[in-house]
Amino acid sequence: MHAHEEDTESERVFRPASYSLPPSRGRSALDLRADGTYLESSPGPTDRPEQTAGMWELEGDRLTLRAPDGSTRVLRIASAEPNRLVVRRLPG
Repeated sequence: MHAHEEDTESERVFRPASYSLPPSRGRSALDLRADGTYLESSPGPTDRPEQTAGMWELEGDRLTLRAPDGSTRVLRIASAEPNRLVVRRLPG
């Protein structure tokens, strides 16, 4: 789950779904699965979660997310701990 309360200007923080986060009108979530697929959800225009699935790949500290429409996002893992993942967005 996106813990936006902990974000900085350049980094986004994610916590496990089981982590106790304060109430929020809507949170983004990223589920990286062992089979190389991911499921991402974020609040849509009516505040209901909208989901996207795709493939992910980790190379060094670069996490690449590939959506079915062909779009790609690259995130740099700044730190990874059992209860906290910190990422930075990289160009293309």
